[in-house]
Amino acid sequence: MSILLRVATAAVLFAPALSWAQTPATAPVAPKVTRADLAAAYMRVDAAYTKRETAKSISDSLRAQVNRTVDRAALSFFAGQFAAAVNTIDAAAAQLTGVATTPSPPSTGPRSLNGAPVSAARDEYLARLAVVDSTGPLAQALLSTRERAKLLVDVPSPERSAEFLNDPARLFRDLAREVSVLERGRDPYIGLVGDYWRVYRGANSVLVPMRIVVPPSANVRKPVGVLLVLHGAGGDENMFVDAYGSGIAPQLAAEQRLILVSPKTDIFGTTPEHFDALMALLRNEFRIDSTRVYVIGHSMGAGAAARLAQARPSQIAAVALLAGGSPITVANAPPSLFVGAELDGIIPAARVEAAAKASPGATYELFRYEGHLLMVGHGVRRAVPWLVTHTR
Repeated sequence: MSILLRVATAAVLFAPALSWAQTPATAPVAPKVTRADLAAAYMRVDAAYTKRETAKSISDSLRAQVNRTVDRAALSFFAGQFAAAVNTIDAAAAQLTGVATTPSPPSTGPRSLNGAPVSAARDEYLARLAVVDSTGPLAQALLSTRERAKLLVDVPSPERSAEFLNDPARLFRDLAREVSVLERGRDPYIGLVGDYWRVYRGANSVLVPMRIVVPPSANVRKPVGVLLVLHGAGGDENMFVDAYGSGIAPQLAAEQRLILVSPKTDIFGTTPEHFDALMALLRNEFRIDSTRVYVIGHSMGAGAAARLAQARPSQIAAVALLAGGSPITVANAPPSLFVGAELDGIIPAARVEAAAKASPGATYELFRYEGHLLMVGHGVRRAVPWLVTHTR
């Protein structure tokens, strides 16, 4: 859990005792429920649900009950009732595990590296990067490294997942290499395998955060494909990597020799030119198989995926739209798979089916006993094998 939240909790626990003369209005307030709390709660229920699914130990009735509970939490989230959302998500996890959630133990103070504040390493890296040419062919790489260095903060924001999810020790080591390579006039991301957060410059100089997972098989002479995954409203670029079926998307992508790229959908989905800039970046860094570029979108991300398929049909081999989407009617449209969830009260399955029927040649499937959020892991497991049967 985030350090800021723990500090706030400690401040409440160790505040001076109230006198009888004080009014309820001056009583300590509960710590604010943050994005870090919501992320932790969702990952708990996602992991529990995936474990039961993998073990085939979940009945249809329990599946339906848990999906309904989690979707109620989603409605609370969209209404701004974050504490209620966390409590409801944890109730769903308890339905799956039979055990109430145990709070994480408190942490002590800010983070440090080698006995010094984390920010000292950040400031050193940024000073070294300040003298690297930012206008030439290294511009995108320099941007990514600079933004990655900014994640080295003493106290991570509980509202920014790129900060509270990162491991400062690993990031410190990775940046040491990236900064050194840039200082030698080379791009540190060319052929780089692994899982890392970064930023690229899209259309009109807009910065697009993304999580990218490059399998070891990409660092060979044979071209590699791309799996673009677009999260739903309220999520971010980390959802498909760390959650949604306990991170099944990068695992399946690696098995199919696909680079998984998860951009922040609410920025990426605003114009297809962000896709153009992303593909140019990937082609500069890897040997990309342009016949194997696939897209999965969930909810808001499904709408963005459908618009992208409509705008760039010749560049996408196939697209999968989970619990959302709109008709894809352009000539030469890529094959499309629409998946609705029977219990979805946020984007009803009937709407997804209607979009599929309006899309020539589309395939529609219905997931029984599932709702809007927990269907994503199942959807990814269904979508990836279907997507890779198609090439452009």
